[in-house]
Amino acid sequence: MGKRIGMITIGQSPRDDVTPDFLKIIGEDVEIIQKGALDGLRLDEIEKMKPVDGAYTLVTRLKDGKQVMISKDSIIPRMQKMISELDEEEINPILLLCTGDFPSFQANSILLEPQKILHYGVKGIVGTGRLGVLTPAIEQVEQAKIKWKTSGIEAVAAFGSPYAEGDDFLKGIKDLSEEDIQFIVMDCMGYTIRMKEKAAEITEKPIILARTLVARIMAEVIR
Repeated sequence: MGKRIGMITIGQSPRDDVTPDFLKIIGEDVEIIQKGALDGLRLDEIEKMKPVDGAYTLVTRLKDGKQVMISKDSIIPRMQKMISELDEEEINPILLLCTGDFPSFQANSILLEPQKILHYGVKGIVGTGRLGVLTPAIEQVEQAKIKWKTSGIEAVAAFGSPYAEGDDFLKGIKDLSEEDIQFIVMDCMGYTIRMKEKAAEITEKPIILARTLVARIMAEVIR
């Protein structure tokens, strides 16, 4: 049996749309223990977690593949509960499967936060350049610009869901390709390696995929 690691989605587990790409990078001998912050909730309960009045919006996936939007504040206590449960099982490290900007969580294990990994990594690559950001929903476009500006990076954002049928995300890639930018970041853990490959067919801009960047950092931590 290989190393056991934790993975917490802000949606429902298991995230079988995510784990194959991760295992290609971190190794097939790794056991992933998954938990979802929306596990066990009915759809009507999840509907009550929708963002209102300009609340910070997160986009995620339910077990049946349905896309939902939830507010960050509504999900934080449930995320902390999942982290604490994995700590009790002595699962280490633990990955948050979301590039959203969260407050500090309490964890005994190493806690890998994609937002920090992505922003520090991209800052080192882009420097003072201008960045294109692909985000899942139109409600997140202005939010993305502000988030990246806080990290010291000027960003232009477009949207395209990784969970919609077909290649909905490609319109956002096309929009970003017309901008004066150095790189495109696919800023959601829902975007796949296949989606990056599809995007690369229609743009000459270098593309950074959050999922694989985070997976490579995790591989360094566990090996």
